[in-house]
Amino acid sequence: MPFIIGTSIPEDKVLVQSVSHIYGIGLSQSKILCKKAGFGSDSRGSNVTFVKGKNLENLAEDTPLPLGADLRRFKNDKIGRLCALSTYRGLRHKKGLPVRGQRTHTNAKKRLILKFHAN
Repeated sequence: MPFIIGTSIPEDKVLVQSVSHIYGIGLSQSKILCKKAGFGSDSRGSNVTFVKGKNLENLAEDTPLPLGADLRRFKNDKIGRLCALSTYRGLRHKKGLPVRGQRTHTNAKKRLILKFHAN
C-alpha cells in the first residue's frame, strides 16, 4: 500500500479516487495529477510502483497550495488566531456554534448537540 503525502493509497480502489483522499486535493486536481504522472483513468493503487509513487508525490508537492498536514495545521492556526484575538468568529468557534451567520433557532442542531455532549 503506497503512501503519498502521509495518506495511504488503497490497492483495490481507482487511483484517481484514492489520490483525492489526500487532504486538500479534490477530484479534478486528482485527475490532473494522475494524468501528468502517466496513469490512466482506470489505474488502481496496485499499479503504483515505488518510482511512479514518488513521481506522483513530487507532482502533488509542486502545487502552490499546502496539502495534507500542512493544510490542516494552517487551518487550525487560523482558527486559533481568531480565538486568541477574541473576534466574533473566534468566539463562535470556541462555543461550537455556527460561524458564518446561520440561524440557530431551528437549524445547527448538530453543532449545539455536540457542544453540550462534549462537556
